[in-house]
Amino acid sequence: MKFYRAIASFQMALLGTASVAVAQQLKPRPMQTYFVPLPETDIFYETFDRINAIATAPVMSIISVSISTDNTIVWYDEWEDDYDQSVDQPGSTTKIWGDGIASNGCAPGVTPCTNTNDRLRAGQAIILENWVDLPRNNKQIRFDGGDRIQASFPIAVTRAQYPKEPGSLLAGAAEVFDTMRWGREFVAPVGQDIRGANYRDAFEYTALYMMAEEDDTIVTLPDGSKIFLDMGKSHLVRVNMGAKISADHNIQVHVLAGDIGSTYEMRWFALVPAAIWSSEYITPVGDSTAETKVVCYNGGTSSITVDYQYFTGTTLQRKTMTLAPNTVGQSLFIPTNSGARFNSTGKFIALSTSDTLSSTSGQIYDWGFPVMPRSQLSSQVLIGWGYGCTGKVCVGGQGSRSVVWITPTANADLYIDYNNDGVVDSQVAANYLSSTRITDTDNDMTGAMIWATVRNTGPFGTAVDIAAAWGQDGSHGVVNPGDTLLYTIRIQNLGQVDVNINGLTIINNGVPPLTTYIPNSVWYKPDGGAAPIKVPDKTTGTPNPLDAEGIPNPVKLTKRGGTHEIVFAVTTQGTVDRIIPNNGFIVQSDNRPNLPFAVDIPLVVPTAQPKVANNNNGTVCIPLTARREVRRQLREEGRRERRRLAEEAIYEA
Repeated sequence: MKFYRAIASFQMALLGTASVAVAQQLKPRPMQTYFVPLPETDIFYETFDRINAIATAPVMSIISVSISTDNTIVWYDEWEDDYDQSVDQPGSTTKIWGDGIASNGCAPGVTPCTNTNDRLRAGQAIILENWVDLPRNNKQIRFDGGDRIQASFPIAVTRAQYPKEPGSLLAGAAEVFDTMRWGREFVAPVGQDIRGANYRDAFEYTALYMMAEEDDTIVTLPDGSKIFLDMGKSHLVRVNMGAKISADHNIQVHVLAGDIGSTYEMRWFALVPAAIWSSEYITPVGDSTAETKVVCYNGGTSSITVDYQYFTGTTLQRKTMTLAPNTVGQSLFIPTNSGARFNSTGKFIALSTSDTLSSTSGQIYDWGFPVMPRSQLSSQVLIGWGYGCTGKVCVGGQGSRSVVWITPTANADLYIDYNNDGVVDSQVAANYLSSTRITDTDNDMTGAMIWATVRNTGPFGTAVDIAAAWGQDGSHGVVNPGDTLLYTIRIQNLGQVDVNINGLTIINNGVPPLTTYIPNSVWYKPDGGAAPIKVPDKTTGTPNPLDAEGIPNPVKLTKRGGTHEIVFAVTTQGTVDRIIPNNGFIVQSDNRPNLPFAVDIPLVVPTAQPKVANNNNGTVCIPLTARREVRRQLREEGRRERRRLAEEAIYEA
């Protein structure tokens, strides 16, 4: 099987307590959830203005959404009028792109907006740009920080901003992680106490921006104080190196660093959780002009030695740096046309920083990014926001100043599909640790797909690191005892060719605790719109056919981007426990590793429930005019209960 990625996405739909017609409930659900970080008010007053007081509002907000798969549906939920309880009950300002219903919106740039045109295709880039006036008025709906983006298939999201003055000279951009890549413990690898000639005040200003996924998240700040953050709300704190923050629910964190009083040095980094720090990293960026260097931080309790290697011409250079606990080190600059590999016996984190020259004071080519752990790499990449220059208005060859950098982990052929339409536009031979720069003639790499295969095996040849597992709680709602939960296991081909996946076996590790399996509720939905297939219950042991040996995947993914879904239903039991865990794995053939999946659903027992009528046909009927109020009451009940429990936990601690 070539260029195959199985995504086991767990999703939950909250249904009525009457009988469930499972086969009729198979409709697109969110596979990924993103929250747009870095709200404009904080960015302007606490970062732009701190770097240089010349900064003038308003702020240009840029959010890029790149589509990987045909027929993706994107739900764009504005924070200004509160988040929707679920995608089945969208608010008046929520946009739904790609569902074939023009009345709820088409993606920006789609004209005319008709049902036929309301379709998203692989490689399509949705660029959301607007000025955001300050102070912020939440009656003005904008594409900005705090908005929630959900997608039925994987997407890539990038966030960028700059003030009106001095414009994009004082700009920053960072990748946005979907909520499955968020975490609960983070450590600042850099800080305001990092000084000296080697760093040229690059971290004189350092702030951690954090954002919560759930209401009433308790965040412990570096000084030990605790704050509450609701869903999509943000907080920032200025930090020194090694500062730690933790939370009782998942948060996302970005590091913003700069030189105070400069014109204008600033770098943004998406911070990975401490739990996935690694002992090996590979960076694709080498630049002799900007003298790109890699900063490595040891957050452990013992000294470590970091070995790193890069090429000068055809000669492999090997270097080392020794890092004491809670210290940082900086590599020599990585030359043009070379990437670099960093490894150690202990775990550490690495950041790439460009423009470290004394001649430019870090103010010309200043940018940076978090170097991804080797274990997080894949053989293919979807480019998020890839403008060659501000607003794509490029003159004098400036369009080639912003490029995509690629480094293979072995000798390989790189294939570039600029529009992600399934047609290879360019091919490049690349050696191990070489750095290849890729640009497009239209000064925009947004939405491009780039992948690598073993040298001379062709675009569909042998590839590595293409299997990944994702999980998603698609509700973020209140689940009560007696509710029916519909779980969906989604398997998708994200590769470049049609593949046969008969060798897969789907296993769920028993019925989730605190629930009861609903007999005869397992259905299999094949790719291509075919009718759902009923999977019979077992006649021995537990009735759930997903238990124990599991079920084989019976059919073939017949197309690039194809998807299969397996669903089953359970009923929550009358209990006051707070979490319903569920997990399982996909067994692959050919000795490939198993692909795990997991999701934890909060179970909240409100003190009172709204009065609704049941029509006995499997759905709960709530008058249209009352839906907003019902959702508000449900969230408020859950918020009060979670805050009470959180305050008790703080008191006990």
